[in-house]
Amino acid sequence: MKQIRRAFQLPPGRQWWRLPLFIGAGVLGAALIAFGIFAGMTISFARSLPDVSALYNPPSESTRIYASNGELIASLYRENRDIVKLSEIPKSLQQAVIAVEDDRFYQHRGVDMRGTLRAVWRNLQARELIEGGSTITQQLARSIFLTQKRQVSRKLAEMILAVEIERRLTKTEILERYLNQVYFGHGAYGVELAARVYFGKHAKDLNLGETALLAGLIRGPSIYSPYQNMKLAKERQLVVLRRMVELGYITGEKARAVAGRPIKLAAESNAGLVGIRAPYFVSYILPYLLERYGEDLVYDGGLRVYTTLDLKMQIAAEQVVRDGIDAVRKNLKVSQAALVAIDPTTGYVRAMIGGYDFAQSQFNRAWQARRQPGSAFKPFIYVTALANGMSPARIIEDTPVTYNIPGFKVWKPKNYDGRFSGRVTMRQAIERSINIPAVKTLDELGPEQVITYAKRMGIKSPLQPNLSLALGSNEVPPLEMASAFGTLATLGLRTEPVAVRKVVSQDGQVLEDNLPRQELVMSEDVAYVMTDLLKGVIARGTGRAAAIGRPAAGKTGTTDDYRNAWFIGYTPKLSTAVWVGNDDNSPMRRVVGGTVPARMWAAFMKEATAEMPPDDWRRPEGVVAVTVCGSTGLLATSACPNPRQESFIRGTEPTEYASGQTLGNGATIGDLPLTITSPGNGQHVTSPFQVEGTTVPGATVSLSILAQGGFLRISVAESYLPVTSEGNFSYLFRPSLQIPGVQYVITIIATTSEGSRSSTTITVSEQ
Repeated sequence: MKQIRRAFQLPPGRQWWRLPLFIGAGVLGAALIAFGIFAGMTISFARSLPDVSALYNPPSESTRIYASNGELIASLYRENRDIVKLSEIPKSLQQAVIAVEDDRFYQHRGVDMRGTLRAVWRNLQARELIEGGSTITQQLARSIFLTQKRQVSRKLAEMILAVEIERRLTKTEILERYLNQVYFGHGAYGVELAARVYFGKHAKDLNLGETALLAGLIRGPSIYSPYQNMKLAKERQLVVLRRMVELGYITGEKARAVAGRPIKLAAESNAGLVGIRAPYFVSYILPYLLERYGEDLVYDGGLRVYTTLDLKMQIAAEQVVRDGIDAVRKNLKVSQAALVAIDPTTGYVRAMIGGYDFAQSQFNRAWQARRQPGSAFKPFIYVTALANGMSPARIIEDTPVTYNIPGFKVWKPKNYDGRFSGRVTMRQAIERSINIPAVKTLDELGPEQVITYAKRMGIKSPLQPNLSLALGSNEVPPLEMASAFGTLATLGLRTEPVAVRKVVSQDGQVLEDNLPRQELVMSEDVAYVMTDLLKGVIARGTGRAAAIGRPAAGKTGTTDDYRNAWFIGYTPKLSTAVWVGNDDNSPMRRVVGGTVPARMWAAFMKEATAEMPPDDWRRPEGVVAVTVCGSTGLLATSACPNPRQESFIRGTEPTEYASGQTLGNGATIGDLPLTITSPGNGQHVTSPFQVEGTTVPGATVSLSILAQGGFLRISVAESYLPVTSEGNFSYLFRPSLQIPGVQYVITIIATTSEGSRSSTTITVSEQ
């Protein structure tokens, strides 16, 4: 036993290393076991990964966008690229991308452990996944085969795939595929399309400053977009240039020279929208989709987006805009237009044209451009006036006025024609679009109150509380104007514009389902009377070119310098805004809202409403119709040269006749006592009915009765009535046709041989 023990004893002085030896052996054994387990897990995990041979045919599914009738109008996809060889890509772009994305690209074999460990350390410090440490090869594997979601399983998968890709492809092939695959924002995948989108040139023609900017976009295309934030894009470009200097690709002097130069961008566009139907409409909903769902889902997630677009209306709108501009481009110096149509009952955007030609300019003037509306802003002033108890027959002095505005020079507003009309009614001021009455009304109401109503109705753009509001000095986009006028079309019901009705995921899950969002923002009485006033703009005023043969209301708008011309109008089912002008804000040749925009509006609306019933607005209970004299706004008599039916919010209707005397049953105009005792003014009657009254004995009494309703206004009775010795007279009115709802305007005139004369008028309605 001693011999055996002696055989295993260590020589004197060497027993100290026995413990480390045993520990090392244990660690090595554990490492081998762990490695075996890890290798086994990796091999097992690798078997479930995609076949790398699919590298040359990457799978994808586009997002499809549909019109309201189910027709496909656009497909959004990642594969919107133009492949170029590495030899056609500037060396500076290759170096810039390597410098900022993977500076050890040529040293590693797919996975850079140094970079990975650095990322692991930063993630441990942050206690979350904030940095991936992915090489260019790993990014290529991820973009083709995996998702962008940050998780350990995805990181392991991309590492395994990256190693496999490096086994199959050379560094040159990997870099070429990466530069043709990577996303640069604005729908551009690959360097060739990115060069066209951002700089309007081929990739081979890019300079150092441009390549550095593109390389900086890869980390966050939406964040560093020069169209969204040029300052941030330039800061990112500087980061790229510094890394290139550190790696010896360029000198510091060269980097400083490039960093100091401004970036000249091409007009903003979106490569993913080329060649689709209704591109302006799709460009309107795309930012919403990207913000809500992210670029991965929108461009590669197979979403199904169902929109509110009416394809027939969109086609008609596009043709109207194209034909309208072509007809006046040379003679009237008009180069651009925008049209947007909304269903005011639902808020659904039915048509949107943002310019003359999307291929020439992707700037969407229907919602991105803010332009001065001119007189098209006046309805907001008069809506506020009506809500404050003013009536359409209110007399406003169209006379010179001067305002001393603190901090500014004296302001003397003028009318479009430089003339003054004296006493005009609110209706006349609106129909003829006279400036001075609008300014005076605004001054009386206060700009803040008018802005409140404009905001309620749908204007979201900033409005300055000054008197120039009356002349439409604040800039607004057509979309907001169409939406706000739509609040009148629904008699006070504000509906938020909606373009995306429903979004469904690739597996059929409904991600959103938008219903109309409505809010009552004004009384239907105010909206109805304002609509009645705006119907007069088309019937008799500045918008006669907008007549479409059915009930419609609208307003012209023109800026003093002819830089903007508008027509915004509506029927009960459709509200449409049309703007014309020039992108450089140069003046047109005396184009006003009642000419080119009104004609374009009418052409579109005739086509868009062709299959709709010619509905009119129902008169609310709180509105009364009274026959007034158009020149004075007072109750009409038989002597009135221009009697017309006017709508009033109940309680604001006039009670005076042309002579200025307060009337009712038993009162007269003139020197003679004259009274209609039956029927009473405003009474509902059933034909036949008796008209009775009193005056002085011996007077000559004449009677006239007008029947009116809708567009009808005809004389149905004229007669001289005998007067008894007591001064009584009567007349049995028996119309040939009894029409429920028709109004009868009854005027009695009494005269004597001495020349005295009196008259009185009442209005009754057939039950």
